[in-house]
Amino acid sequence: MISYNVFFTPKPGVEDQRAIDAAHAFLKQLQSEKRLNGYRIMRVTNPASFQGLPRFQAIIDYASQRELDEALAYMRQPRKKEEGGHGELMEIVGDFRVSFTADV
Repeated sequence: MISYNVFFTPKPGVEDQRAIDAAHAFLKQLQSEKRLNGYRIMRVTNPASFQGLPRFQAIIDYASQRELDEALAYMRQPRKKEEGGHGELMEIVGDFRVSFTADV
């Protein structure tokens, strides 16, 4: 399993639930289009020694590196990042960081 990990915090003035709902809507859409295997969104309840960690984490799972590469290529298409659910997220999310992981 390959995972795309997205850490995010809503922009000032944006309710946490609005960002959570927007993330769920966007990821459910991609899942219904078979562009990801599964996902989960978590609230960071204790950043411990990572005090700069954004408040939420979305883990988006892919069966293979090829599927992740295809999903990223899809999102790089002209205007995909600015339109629809992804565009809404980009407008309401401030702190945004990503990482990639693989099951071992």
